Amino acid sequence: MLRTLMALLLAATVFAETALLGGRKVHYSTYGNGKQAVVLIHGWTCDESVWAANIGELAQHFRVLTVDLPGHGQSEVAPSNSMETYADAVSAAMHHAKIKRAVLVGHSMGGAVILAFARRYPEQTDALVGVDAVFLDAATAEKFKGFASRFEGPGGPAAREQMIRSLFSTATTKEAQEHILKIMLATPEAVAVGAMQAMWAPAFWSDDRIDLPMLEIAAGNNTFVTLEALQRRFPKAELQRVEGTGHFLMMERPAEFDRSLMDWVAARH
Repeated sequence: MLRTLMALLLAATVFAETALLGGRKVHYSTYGNGKQAVVLIHGWTCDESVWAANIGELAQHFRVLTVDLPGHGQSEVAPSNSMETYADAVSAAMHHAKIKRAVLVGHSMGGAVILAFARRYPEQTDALVGVDAVFLDAATAEKFKGFASRFEGPGGPAAREQMIRSLFSTATTKEAQEHILKIMLATPEAVAVGAMQAMWAPAFWSDDRIDLPMLEIAAGNNTFVTLEALQRRFPKAELQRVEGTGHFLMMERPAEFDRSLMDWVAARH
Protein backbone atom coordinates (compact mmCIF):
# COMPACT_ATOMS: atom_id res chain seq x y z
CA MET A 1 0.00 0.00 0.00
CA LEU A 2 2.79 2.45 0.92
CA ARG A 3 4.56 1.72 -2.39
CA THR A 4 1.32 2.38 -4.30
CA LEU A 5 0.69 5.67 -2.49
CA MET A 6 4.24 6.83 -3.12
CA ALA A 7 3.99 5.96 -6.80
CA LEU A 8 0.74 7.94 -7.07
CA LEU A 9 2.27 10.92 -5.28
CA LEU A 10 5.26 10.98 -7.58
CA ALA A 11 3.08 10.48 -10.64
CA ALA A 12 1.31 13.70 -9.69
CA THR A 13 4.63 15.58 -9.80
CA VAL A 14 6.07 13.86 -12.86
CA PHE A 15 7.84 16.06 -15.40
CA ALA A 16 6.85 14.71 -18.81
CA GLU A 17 9.02 16.20 -21.52
CA THR A 18 9.84 15.85 -25.21
CA ALA A 19 13.33 15.79 -26.71
CA LEU A 20 14.09 15.80 -30.41
CA LEU A 21 16.11 13.30 -32.44
CA GLY A 22 16.46 14.31 -36.07
CA GLY A 23 13.37 16.48 -35.69
CA ARG A 24 11.28 13.61 -34.33
CA LYS A 25 9.82 13.60 -30.83
CA VAL A 26 11.26 11.43 -28.08
CA HIS A 27 9.02 11.28 -25.02
CA TYR A 28 10.55 10.97 -21.56
CA SER A 29 9.64 11.57 -17.92
CA THR A 30 11.73 12.54 -14.90
CA TYR A 31 11.17 11.96 -11.19
CA GLY A 32 13.06 12.84 -8.02
CA ASN A 33 16.07 15.10 -7.55
CA GLY A 34 18.87 12.87 -6.25
CA LYS A 35 22.47 13.57 -7.20
CA GLN A 36 22.85 10.21 -8.95
CA ALA A 37 20.86 9.87 -12.17
CA VAL A 38 19.38 6.54 -13.24
CA VAL A 39 17.91 6.07 -16.72
CA LEU A 40 15.38 3.24 -17.11
CA ILE A 41 15.07 1.79 -20.63
CA HIS A 42 12.26 -0.57 -21.58
CA GLY A 43 12.48 -3.65 -23.77
CA TRP A 44 11.15 -4.75 -27.15
CA THR A 45 7.74 -3.18 -28.03
CA CYS A 46 7.22 -1.95 -24.45
CA ASP A 47 7.16 1.61 -23.14
CA GLU A 48 8.14 3.58 -20.05
CA SER A 49 5.10 2.35 -18.10
CA VAL A 50 6.79 -1.00 -17.35
CA TRP A 51 8.75 0.86 -14.63
CA ALA A 52 5.66 2.28 -12.88
CA ALA A 53 6.00 0.00 -9.84
CA ASN A 54 9.65 1.01 -9.33
CA ILE A 55 9.58 4.79 -9.68
CA GLY A 56 8.11 5.54 -6.25
CA GLU A 57 11.02 3.92 -4.40
CA LEU A 58 13.83 4.78 -6.81
CA ALA A 59 12.89 8.47 -7.03
CA GLN A 60 13.40 8.81 -3.27
CA HIS A 61 17.11 8.13 -3.84
CA PHE A 62 17.94 9.08 -7.44
CA ARG A 63 16.96 11.39 -10.22
CA VAL A 64 15.07 8.94 -12.43
CA LEU A 65 14.50 9.30 -16.17
CA THR A 66 12.24 6.93 -18.11
CA VAL A 67 12.10 7.11 -21.89
CA ASP A 68 9.93 5.80 -24.71
CA LEU A 69 12.28 4.55 -27.42
CA PRO A 70 11.50 5.72 -30.98
CA GLY A 71 8.28 4.16 -32.30
CA HIS A 72 7.28 3.01 -28.81
CA GLY A 73 4.78 4.58 -26.44
CA GLN A 74 4.49 8.32 -27.08
CA SER A 75 7.69 8.69 -29.13
CA GLU A 76 7.61 9.19 -32.87
CA VAL A 77 8.96 6.56 -35.24
CA ALA A 78 12.56 7.10 -36.37
CA PRO A 79 13.96 6.28 -39.83
CA SER A 80 15.90 3.40 -38.24
CA ASN A 81 15.10 0.93 -35.48
CA SER A 82 18.75 0.14 -34.83
CA MET A 83 20.08 -0.15 -31.31
CA GLU A 84 22.35 2.80 -32.13
CA THR A 85 19.35 4.98 -33.01
CA TYR A 86 17.69 3.99 -29.77
CA ALA A 87 20.87 4.88 -27.87
CA ASP A 88 20.88 8.26 -29.63
CA ALA A 89 17.29 8.82 -28.44
CA VAL A 90 18.31 8.11 -24.84
CA SER A 91 21.22 10.54 -25.16
CA ALA A 92 18.89 13.20 -26.59
CA ALA A 93 16.52 12.77 -23.64
CA MET A 94 19.40 13.03 -21.18
CA HIS A 95 20.69 16.21 -22.83
CA HIS A 96 17.23 17.77 -22.80
CA ALA A 97 16.82 16.86 -19.11
CA LYS A 98 20.31 18.28 -18.39
CA ILE A 99 21.62 14.93 -17.15
CA LYS A 100 25.33 14.68 -17.91
CA ARG A 101 25.99 11.14 -16.69
CA ALA A 102 23.83 8.29 -15.48
CA VAL A 103 23.54 4.63 -14.59
CA LEU A 104 21.85 3.06 -17.63
CA VAL A 105 19.34 0.33 -16.78
CA GLY A 106 17.99 -1.76 -19.66
CA HIS A 107 15.30 -4.43 -19.53
CA SER A 108 15.35 -7.21 -22.15
CA MET A 109 16.17 -5.51 -25.49
CA GLY A 110 17.11 -2.51 -23.37
CA GLY A 111 20.30 -4.44 -22.62
CA ALA A 112 21.32 -4.10 -26.26
CA VAL A 113 20.44 -0.40 -26.09
CA ILE A 114 22.68 0.21 -23.08
CA LEU A 115 25.50 -1.65 -24.83
CA ALA A 116 25.11 0.62 -27.86
CA PHE A 117 24.96 3.62 -25.52
CA ALA A 118 28.18 2.66 -23.73
CA ARG A 119 29.94 2.33 -27.09
CA ARG A 120 28.68 5.68 -28.42
CA TYR A 121 28.50 7.77 -25.26
CA PRO A 122 31.06 6.55 -22.70
CA GLU A 123 31.34 10.07 -21.31
CA GLN A 124 27.65 9.92 -20.31
CA THR A 125 27.82 6.45 -18.75
CA ASP A 126 28.50 5.84 -15.05
CA ALA A 127 27.56 2.16 -15.02
CA LEU A 128 25.34 -0.41 -16.74
CA VAL A 129 22.56 -2.61 -15.39
CA GLY A 130 20.90 -5.32 -17.47
CA VAL A 131 17.48 -6.53 -16.33
CA ASP A 132 16.97 -10.07 -17.61
CA ALA A 133 18.92 -8.89 -20.64
CA VAL A 134 20.83 -11.32 -22.87
CA PHE A 135 24.18 -10.25 -24.27
CA LEU A 136 25.05 -12.44 -27.25
CA ASP A 137 28.04 -13.26 -29.39
CA ALA A 138 27.90 -12.97 -33.17
CA ALA A 139 27.70 -16.73 -33.74
CA THR A 140 24.64 -17.09 -31.51
CA ALA A 141 22.96 -14.06 -33.08
CA GLU A 142 23.48 -15.58 -36.53
CA LYS A 143 21.23 -18.50 -35.58
CA PHE A 144 18.33 -16.13 -34.84
CA LYS A 145 18.78 -13.77 -37.78
CA GLY A 146 15.44 -14.69 -39.40
CA PHE A 147 13.45 -14.80 -36.15
CA ALA A 148 11.73 -11.44 -36.73
CA SER A 149 10.02 -12.57 -39.94
CA ARG A 150 7.40 -14.52 -37.97
CA PHE A 151 5.97 -11.21 -36.74
CA GLU A 152 5.20 -9.92 -40.26
CA GLY A 153 1.94 -10.21 -42.17
CA PRO A 154 -1.52 -11.47 -41.18
CA GLY A 155 -0.18 -13.97 -38.66
CA GLY A 156 2.16 -11.46 -37.06
CA PRO A 157 -0.05 -10.26 -34.19
CA ALA A 158 -0.86 -13.82 -33.08
CA ALA A 159 2.83 -14.76 -33.20
CA ARG A 160 3.71 -11.71 -31.15
CA GLU A 161 1.05 -12.50 -28.56
CA GLN A 162 2.22 -16.10 -28.30
CA MET A 163 5.80 -15.00 -27.69
CA ILE A 164 4.79 -12.34 -25.17
CA ARG A 165 2.72 -14.84 -23.18
CA SER A 166 5.70 -17.21 -23.09
CA LEU A 167 7.57 -14.56 -21.08
CA PHE A 168 5.05 -14.57 -18.22
CA SER A 169 5.58 -16.56 -15.04
CA THR A 170 3.39 -17.55 -12.12
CA ALA A 171 4.45 -14.23 -10.54
CA THR A 172 3.02 -12.16 -13.41
CA THR A 173 -0.36 -10.99 -12.14
CA LYS A 174 -3.38 -10.92 -14.43
CA GLU A 175 -3.33 -7.12 -14.28
CA ALA A 176 0.33 -7.04 -15.30
CA GLN A 177 -0.27 -9.51 -18.12
CA GLU A 178 -3.09 -7.41 -19.52
CA HIS A 179 -1.01 -4.24 -19.36
CA ILE A 180 2.03 -5.86 -20.98
CA LEU A 181 -0.04 -7.34 -23.79
CA LYS A 182 -1.78 -4.02 -24.40
CA ILE A 183 1.40 -1.97 -24.79
CA MET A 184 3.46 -4.58 -26.63
CA LEU A 185 0.78 -5.38 -29.21
CA ALA A 186 0.11 -1.66 -29.78
CA THR A 187 3.62 -1.04 -31.13
CA PRO A 188 3.53 -0.80 -34.96
CA GLU A 189 4.53 -3.94 -36.87
CA ALA A 190 7.35 -2.15 -38.71
CA VAL A 191 8.89 -1.08 -35.40
CA ALA A 192 8.48 -4.53 -33.84
CA VAL A 193 10.06 -6.30 -36.81
CA GLY A 194 12.78 -3.70 -37.35
CA ALA A 195 13.82 -3.66 -33.69
CA MET A 196 13.90 -7.45 -33.54
CA GLN A 197 16.05 -7.61 -36.69
CA ALA A 198 18.44 -5.03 -35.27
CA MET A 199 18.64 -6.78 -31.92
CA TRP A 200 19.60 -10.08 -33.56
CA ALA A 201 22.00 -8.60 -36.14
CA PRO A 202 25.31 -10.54 -35.82
CA ALA A 203 27.34 -7.42 -36.69
CA PHE A 204 26.00 -5.64 -33.61
CA TRP A 205 27.46 -8.30 -31.33
CA SER A 206 31.12 -7.70 -32.14
CA ASP A 207 33.56 -9.03 -29.57
CA ASP A 208 34.36 -5.76 -27.82
CA ARG A 209 34.91 -5.40 -24.08
CA ILE A 210 33.20 -2.71 -22.03
CA ASP A 211 35.28 -1.80 -18.99
CA LEU A 212 32.51 -0.28 -16.88
CA PRO A 213 30.83 -1.39 -13.66
CA MET A 214 28.05 -3.74 -14.75
CA LEU A 215 25.28 -5.62 -12.98
CA GLU A 216 22.85 -8.13 -14.44
CA ILE A 217 19.67 -8.62 -12.42
CA ALA A 218 18.23 -11.80 -13.90
CA ALA A 219 14.93 -13.56 -13.44
CA GLY A 220 14.89 -16.51 -11.10
CA ASN A 221 13.88 -18.85 -13.94
CA ASN A 222 16.56 -17.61 -16.39
CA THR A 223 19.19 -20.31 -16.87
CA PHE A 224 20.63 -18.83 -20.06
CA VAL A 225 22.43 -15.89 -18.45
CA THR A 226 25.69 -16.82 -16.71
CA LEU A 227 28.37 -14.76 -15.02
CA GLU A 228 31.05 -16.32 -17.21
CA ALA A 229 29.30 -15.22 -20.40
CA LEU A 230 28.69 -11.71 -19.03
CA GLN A 231 32.32 -11.24 -18.04
CA ARG A 232 33.53 -12.06 -21.53
CA ARG A 233 32.05 -8.73 -22.63
CA PHE A 234 31.92 -6.88 -19.30
CA PRO A 235 35.02 -7.83 -17.24
CA LYS A 236 33.58 -6.12 -14.16
CA ALA A 237 30.16 -7.77 -14.43
CA GLU A 238 28.24 -9.05 -11.41
CA LEU A 239 25.17 -11.27 -11.49
CA GLN A 240 22.20 -11.29 -9.13
CA ARG A 241 18.90 -13.14 -9.44
CA VAL A 242 15.46 -12.31 -8.10
CA GLU A 243 14.00 -15.68 -7.24
CA GLY A 244 10.42 -16.57 -8.05
CA THR A 245 10.28 -14.29 -11.08
CA GLY A 246 10.06 -14.40 -14.85
CA HIS A 247 11.11 -11.97 -17.56
CA PHE A 248 9.23 -8.97 -16.11
CA LEU A 249 10.84 -9.28 -12.70
CA MET A 250 10.82 -5.53 -11.96
CA MET A 251 7.01 -5.65 -12.20
CA GLU A 252 6.61 -9.00 -10.44
CA ARG A 253 8.88 -8.36 -7.44
CA PRO A 254 9.40 -4.57 -7.43
CA ALA A 255 10.65 -4.29 -3.85
CA GLU A 256 13.34 -6.95 -4.34
CA PHE A 257 14.36 -5.49 -7.69
CA ASP A 258 14.57 -1.94 -6.33
CA ARG A 259 16.67 -3.05 -3.37
CA SER A 260 19.13 -4.94 -5.60
CA LEU A 261 19.55 -1.91 -7.85
CA MET A 262 19.79 0.66 -5.04
CA ASP A 263 22.27 -1.32 -2.96
CA TRP A 264 24.51 -1.96 -5.96
CA VAL A 265 24.52 1.67 -7.08
CA ALA A 266 25.09 2.90 -3.50
CA ALA A 267 28.10 0.60 -3.11
CA ARG A 268 29.73 2.26 -6.13
CA HIS A 269 28.70 5.87 -5.62
